[in-house]
Amino acid sequence: MTETTIQMLFPVDDEGYFRRECPYCRKEFKVLLEKNEMGDMIRQLEDSYLIDESSELKTDDDREQEALFTCPYCGQEADGDSWWTQEQLLHIRTHLENLVADMLNEQLIRPLKRKFGRKTSGPVSIRFEGKEMEKKKAWMSPEASDMKIFDLLCCGRKVKIEPEWSETVYCFFCGFPHARGAAMSSPEN
Repeated sequence: MTETTIQMLFPVDDEGYFRRECPYCRKEFKVLLEKNEMGDMIRQLEDSYLIDESSELKTDDDREQEALFTCPYCGQEADGDSWWTQEQLLHIRTHLENLVADMLNEQLIRPLKRKFGRKTSGPVSIRFEGKEMEKKKAWMSPEASDMKIFDLLCCGRKVKIEPEWSETVYCFFCGFPHARGAAMSSPEN
């Protein structure tokens, strides 16, 4: 089996925060990730698209070992590959469609064109006139420096949330509930 690597870049805002979207309430927020966390998220996403016929279905023990994260707004939990925004998913899908186009062009369309693209003589005449699949431009909007920083005292981390949010803020990393006014950073953030 051939292994292919796709490089996907996702924008962060001026302070290094990465946009996320709750799979339940669909509200967006941002998290400040450590260096290894972004790579782990990308690998987890790639793994979710791969089909490994030798693997078995996930057991309850496997699910318990997966990292769960919590929405800062609604407090619902989900696994790590559930927090992509719609724009991020479209970006990922474009990269995957381009990979499929490259593979089909290289392994199917071009060989058929070479073999049957010219007129043949003899009792049977076969001609192939296939077009190569076009690739789409993978693009994402630059990340705006919006939202207000909220200090998560439980984990010593930070998230950015909507400035108008006045209810409990749950820690994305451990789920601890924080009173809204307790940990807001300075107004200029």
